[in-house]
Amino acid sequence: VLGSTQTGKTSFVRELHATTPRDVSIWVNERGDERETGIHGVEARDLEDVRDAIARRESHIEFLPADRQAAMPGLRSLLWQVSDATDRALALQVTIDEADRVAPETQSKDVPHRDAVRMFTDEGVKRNIKTITITQHPQGIDKESLRNSRYRAVWAMSSEAQASVSKYGFDWGEVRDAPMWAGVLHYMTGDVLGTVKAAEEYAT
Repeated sequence: VLGSTQTGKTSFVRELHATTPRDVSIWVNERGDERETGIHGVEARDLEDVRDAIARRESHIEFLPADRQAAMPGLRSLLWQVSDATDRALALQVTIDEADRVAPETQSKDVPHRDAVRMFTDEGVKRNIKTITITQHPQGIDKESLRNSRYRAVWAMSSEAQASVSKYGFDWGEVRDAPMWAGVLHYMTGDVLGTVKAAEEYAT
């Protein structure tokens, strides 16, 4: 999910998180001033809290680790374990807000938090784990993680940000002409699937 701040993209994903038909939806949030508000679900401050919430059959979890980068490999490992333990029958969803901070674009080979996000976006689907990444800085997000996505919802953004993802075939005319607070959903081929917009109750 790509777009500038205050365009409606996070409200849309907030609705996806709250209304998902999946068994468990986890929103990986920031703490403090950077915390996205209005996220549905019980709070989990560490991986043990996440494990316990899943064991209690909580359907919505707001994960608030002290260090999101440090937590991502552990979250990936935990959810792989959950997937194996349920024979991949438990449908999971993971939303990563401000994903460029967790999966940065870098030439470095050993970046555990970035690699965890890559595994979520690539191998996660085989384990019945759906991953949603949100960023207002597409120029800064790991492009392998972006390439792994099947659906790309795009909101208005700066010309510099557009240039950084120009090869993905987004229809910028459709994005420009979308109604206020709406984005344009693309398939990975670049085909436009229509506009998407949060219901009023999820807008903040």
